[in-house]
Amino acid sequence: MNELKEPHIATIKDAAQNLTGATRRAFQARVVLDDLNGSARRAETVFGWSRRTVFLGLHELRTGLTCVANTSARGNRPTEEKWPQLAEDIRSLADP
Repeated sequence: MNELKEPHIATIKDAAQNLTGATRRAFQARVVLDDLNGSARRAETVFGWSRRTVFLGLHELRTGLTCVANTSARGNRPTEEKWPQLAEDIRSLADP
């Protein structure tokens, strides 16, 4: 394992922060393999990266398959979709 100095750690963290998704995971996996002997736990300690994300990046690098996130399914659904009866209930309370 290479001994990483504080300026190098800061540069690597900054580079990873500017990437997203599969490119970030690939970068993190490459750094872990090159500098930390493939240890995701060490990456969590040194860089503050999620161990699960690094494991996924290592897996993607090893298999050559990229995992696709279903980001459109995230977030809060519209109120009308969650409670379709809400408008009717409010009207029934307000009318009398």
